[in-house]
Amino acid sequence: MSTRLYELGLRQIAGGLASLYAPTPETILQLANDLRRMEVNALQIDDARLAVAAKDAEATARFLPTGTAEDPVACARALHRVGSILLLRLFEGAAKPKDFVASHPAVDRKILVVDDSRVAAVALSNALVARDFLVRSVATMEEALTELVDFAPTILVSDIHMPDLDVGVLCRTFRESAGRRPIRVVLMSSLTGDELECRLGEVKPDAFVSKMSGAATAVERVLKVWADLALSSPSSG
Repeated sequence: MSTRLYELGLRQIAGGLASLYAPTPETILQLANDLRRMEVNALQIDDARLAVAAKDAEATARFLPTGTAEDPVACARALHRVGSILLLRLFEGAAKPKDFVASHPAVDRKILVVDDSRVAAVALSNALVARDFLVRSVATMEEALTELVDFAPTILVSDIHMPDLDVGVLCRTFRESAGRRPIRVVLMSSLTGDELECRLGEVKPDAFVSKMSGAATAVERVLKVWADLALSSPSSG
């Protein structure tokens, strides 16, 4: 099997996982067998990126048959998550990320962090990556607007107070660019008071977190809006 055919096959399986709705035991078994075959075929592929994806696939295959009949809804959510993570592994090495996203709309575990504090941005980004999100971090309004198009994040996490940032324009652009794609906005600030309340009232974020509470609290907020988003998506059942 060629590297190209292997990658296409792995993408197809991962996409099926990420979009699976109400799986039957037969469907689960077929996906497990397909993933096991892909893992075996990976031994013939000289591509480190695909080798990592193959290990993810093999681990997925071992997990799939467990508990599917007892709770198909929970299983569908788990499969959606695993498929999305697998697609993200492939997305990270894609030659044309924008084209990859267009052909795989299930690649949705993407977060854009907008913060001009490098220390805060790195801490939050690393914590989110540890939770299996694909994260990009930018420090300016111009970079953020570019990434909304090129990266197409599902969740925007932004500081409110930055020198060149108009958070209202940023969030409006994010929502308009998403079209019908479900998204979430999480805003952060180290400030309090009437100005903050006014900005939050204008933008109406899905969640707010004080930067004084640290990255762990911010991650908790992101996980909550992600859970709400997953529950509302068709693929979650």
